[in-house]
Amino acid sequence: MNYGIKNGGNNNKSITNKIGGMETMDFPFNFDEMPIAAKFISDSFSRDIEDFQRVYPVFDDVFKARFAEQIRKAKDIVCCGPEGVKIQNIRIGVFRKIESLNTLILETQDYFPISRIKQYDYIVEIVEKKNLSSILSIVPNLLQQLEANMPTQNEDVAQSIIDGIRSIYQVLKLDRIELNRLLNSRGLLKEEVFRCLNHLWATMQDVMEIGQSLYRKDDPMKCVEYELNYIKMKVKTFWMHSVPDTVD
Repeated sequence: MNYGIKNGGNNNKSITNKIGGMETMDFPFNFDEMPIAAKFISDSFSRDIEDFQRVYPVFDDVFKARFAEQIRKAKDIVCCGPEGVKIQNIRIGVFRKIESLNTLILETQDYFPISRIKQYDYIVEIVEKKNLSSILSIVPNLLQQLEANMPTQNEDVAQSIIDGIRSIYQVLKLDRIELNRLLNSRGLLKEEVFRCLNHLWATMQDVMEIGQSLYRKDDPMKCVEYELNYIKMKVKTFWMHSVPDTVD
């Protein structure tokens, strides 16, 4: 087994349709989220390094240092500088707005005939997952349904909920436009970005794969920490609890 350690850690596990803009890379995280996700994986690995070494001696302090250096380089490329700070601040703001949107949507249960709102539970589920593109795709339909089912009582409160949802939706649309602009502008580095993040992603996959293999039977709780869905959840939690201009 190679585990992406030889040849600079690049075993071509990442795929791209073309080496170009930010949106072409086949990574499970946005570019600026890659160092954050990698840091969560690295923290678990550092804690469990003795278990890794017992089975695969190559996962030693040298590997640990190489992983840390890959994270540092990735952060320097995609997170630092004025644009990197703007990207992180927008992401933090987006997740806070989604939290507010979720609160308003849940409040509709108190004032609207929810039984008439098609796929209401699905809409709530989508918002709670905090995927910006999915949220922007379902909110217009929700607004149409709410307006078509305006209650006869507490109409002013119901209207304020609709106005609040619409306002957040409009701001989120603008946030996505600006976020994509900033992400694509960082794609000017092209090959350097691809090479750096491809190496990092290969290492992340190696550690996740071995971590799951080590703990799947004996320690399911630790195993979860090396699963992709858990790491994605950790990244979302990171944005929700971060403070603008202070992201490390």
